Amino acid sequence: MSSDQSRESRVLRLDRLKALLAERDYTTAADLAAELGVSTRTLHRDLALLREMGVPIEGDRGTGGGLHLESGWSLGRVHLNESEALGLLLSLTIAEKVGSPLLLDDLRSITRKVAAAFAPAQARRILALRRRILIGQTASVQVLASYTSPRAAVTKELLDSFTRCRTALVRYEDGHSAVTEREIEIQFLYYNMPVWYALTWDRLRDAIRSFRIDRIQDIQALSTEFRLRPPAPFLAAGEETARAM
Repeated sequence: MSSDQSRESRVLRLDRLKALLAERDYTTAADLAAELGVSTRTLHRDLALLREMGVPIEGDRGTGGGLHLESGWSLGRVHLNESEALGLLLSLTIAEKVGSPLLLDDLRSITRKVAAAFAPAQARRILALRRRILIGQTASVQVLASYTSPRAAVTKELLDSFTRCRTALVRYEDGHSAVTEREIEIQFLYYNMPVWYALTWDRLRDAIRSFRIDRIQDIQALSTEFRLRPPAPFLAAGEETARAM
């Protein structure tokens, strides 16, 4: 492993260590070392480094000593990449859509804080992505009757194509069990809880087409980039009450 890779690995481990300490009232060095896959000696070196960085870790001395964070301490700024930030904001939006009165005030506050935490250039890119995600009504009973959870491998590749504006080759099974291959541009994502659709420009049909993501059997992101098309025809394909994220 190169020195750069080793440094990156340690940074990720330190972040994970802080998270483990933050989510527990009390733990031990042995337990933390086992979860992180390192020796207790390495774990104690990491703890010492975190203390030097100002993280208030308290605990008993010795290998089996208990560890905890000082009461009231928080993780502070969490560093997210754009994909993680979009996923978090999307999750908060969906939670708000569910409409629990016990959570709405907190959700709105959290969403504002997350959105304000990014550098201006990154915030602009995330906002541009949010404008391409539409939230509609709850899916109909007929749609729910045939709905299954999308495969994780499909959603990961699909989101990559969506965020990077790359064309994608999909194998799709329609409501009549017919399977076709399409080359698509994923212009918008559309959510009818709990069903996701890709609103696309279908290069085979040379027209707008929507694809239920749970019916996509396979997807391959291609190297070809696409330009965003005028949004009005895609927005017209959804419900009038749908709104951007």
